[in-house]
Amino acid sequence: MPRGKSETHALQRDTILSTAADTFAEVGYASATMHSIATRCGVSKSLLYHYYTSKDAILFDLLDHYTRRLLEIVESVEQLGVSERARLDELIRRFVFEYEHSRARHTVLLRDVRFLPPKQAELILDAQRKMVEVYARNISASEKLPLDRSKALAMALFGMINWTFTWLRPAGEMSYATFAETVVAFMRGGLAPAAAALNASAAPSAASARKNRK
Repeated sequence: MPRGKSETHALQRDTILSTAADTFAEVGYASATMHSIATRCGVSKSLLYHYYTSKDAILFDLLDHYTRRLLEIVESVEQLGVSERARLDELIRRFVFEYEHSRARHTVLLRDVRFLPPKQAELILDAQRKMVEVYARNISASEKLPLDRSKALAMALFGMINWTFTWLRPAGEMSYATFAETVVAFMRGGLAPAAAALNASAAPSAASARKNRK
C-alpha cells in the first residue's frame, strides 16, 4: 500500500514556511538558498527537498497560504451584519493586526511576487486584486462614490497600511492597534480626526510619564 503523509507533515511544512519567510525577509529572496533555509530549519537539504522541490515552490506556497489567510479575514468581515463603513473600519483593524503578527510573510508578499513564475504570480496578484475590490466596494457603498473612483481610494488606503513593516515596530512607542485606529479616523474625516486619535492614545502615556517624574 502507498505510504501516507506523516502526522507531522503539516507541522513541518509550516515550520519550513515560517523559517523561509524570515529568511526571505531578512536577506532577500534572491540571496536566500535552499541550503540556508534547511540550516535555519535544523534539517538536511535533502529532507527540505522532500517537502519542496525548489525555492520557487516554497515561495509560492508561502504566499498562497498568506493571501488565503487575508481573504479569510475579508470573508469573515463581509459576513458581519454591519454597515459598509463599519465593515471598512473592521477590515482596517484586522488587516493591521494580521500585518503585525505576519511581518515577515507580509514583507515577502510586497517584495517577492516578481520572482514567481508568471502563472503562479498571477494567482497571487489575483488574490490581492480581490482584496482591493472588497475595500473599494465598501468605500463606494458608504461614500456613494462610483466604484472606479473608490478603487483609487482603496489603493491609497493600502498605501497607508501595507508598508508598516518598514517603520512601525511591534515594541515601538506606537502600537499597531493605535495605528489602526488612526487610519480609521483618517479615512472617516481626514487629518484632524486622525490627529485627535493620536493625541487620545498618547494622553495616558504622557500622564504616566508626569506621574513617574514626581
